[in-house]
Amino acid sequence: MNTIFETINSCRVCSSSKISEVMSLGDQPPANSLYKKKQDIPPSVPLRLMFCEGCYTVQLGEDVDPEYLFTNYLWITGTSDTANQYSKDFVKKALSYSNKNNKDLFVVEVASNDGTFLEQFQNKGCRVLGIDPATNIASIASQKGIPTEANFFSNELAKTLVNSHGYADFVYARNVIPHVKEIHSVLSGIETLLTEEGVGIIEFHNAGLLLEELHYDYIYHEHLFYYTLTSISSLLKRHGLYLFDVSLSPISGGSWVVYFSRQQREKSEVLIKAQTSETEVKNNKKSSWINFSKEAKSHSKDLSVLVKKEVNTYGKIVAYGASARSSTLLNYCGINSDHISVIIDKNPLKHGLFTAGSNIPIVSYEQGLDYIKQSDVILLLAWNFKDEIIEDLRLSGYKGNFIIPLPGKPHII
Repeated sequence: MNTIFETINSCRVCSSSKISEVMSLGDQPPANSLYKKKQDIPPSVPLRLMFCEGCYTVQLGEDVDPEYLFTNYLWITGTSDTANQYSKDFVKKALSYSNKNNKDLFVVEVASNDGTFLEQFQNKGCRVLGIDPATNIASIASQKGIPTEANFFSNELAKTLVNSHGYADFVYARNVIPHVKEIHSVLSGIETLLTEEGVGIIEFHNAGLLLEELHYDYIYHEHLFYYTLTSISSLLKRHGLYLFDVSLSPISGGSWVVYFSRQQREKSEVLIKAQTSETEVKNNKKSSWINFSKEAKSHSKDLSVLVKKEVNTYGKIVAYGASARSSTLLNYCGINSDHISVIIDKNPLKHGLFTAGSNIPIVSYEQGLDYIKQSDVILLLAWNFKDEIIEDLRLSGYKGNFIIPLPGKPHII
């Protein structure tokens, strides 16, 4: 019997029992369960999207053991040029909310990964601390000179941090709040850690974009929640935290960055406009998510047909980007090692491993160039970094076509 997951019967946020399935992507291995050739095939877990009629929070129907998912993590922020560039803009925006001298600021990042963003704060003179449960990634950050504790963030840990480091002027969590099973402990911890005038920042994939641009590949077991501005605001209020501004991030194909505080501040015009727009397009309606499921199923069939047509013409093709979201896309569309020869990825932690479910070998960029020279078409799984990757491959001499799966209809350029 599989013991790495359990099925929920009530909403993780408001405990309502009025929670029902709006989409099933079948049984899939957790996206980052990459494995070596002779290792055991990773177990599959139902991948189902649920809608809570109590607080409108969209979430998964199963909890996978966090230790299984995050203790040895495979995503490194610093491998993305887009993330590196964006980190500078993120820090500049954050610091605009403080009147203090940078050297007097204490900044804490929840799930700090390799410290790419904290490094930018450190370069500005701030005192920083990272918290990340992945011991392998936390070690990378520490070696770079970014103080990092390898631990799961919680309210209990926050109390300990206050005693050992003092209160924080900024506490931020980028693309992690959707991952967190113990969501109330984490947000209580952020409230505990912030100074009275401090600013909290959460970056999360815009659930509205799932609906508008069919980002169904963003659904995987690490992402328990799919927040809208309405549902994230409701969640924060439960912990005495209040939104006052919002901005856009280029990460994950489009994310919200919300700014909040323990004291109620005047809402920015940008936030008011965004919340109004969200209500108008019905992002928090169950019917919208049921329709999304139908459209995603149709899209997956179209992509499968397109890829298999190219395979019939050219033989097995090359893919680029062994991201977590690519795992959902491949498995839901029925694309596997029968169709893809290798997936190229710049992350060294993934080289020599096989994708979960689709069983495709992952190779380095340098190794991939040999495959590219013999290729007429590349499936761009990391479509959310499309411009960066296409420019890179063109400069390497690749003159063939790209299959772009999303957003919109799958197409060839």
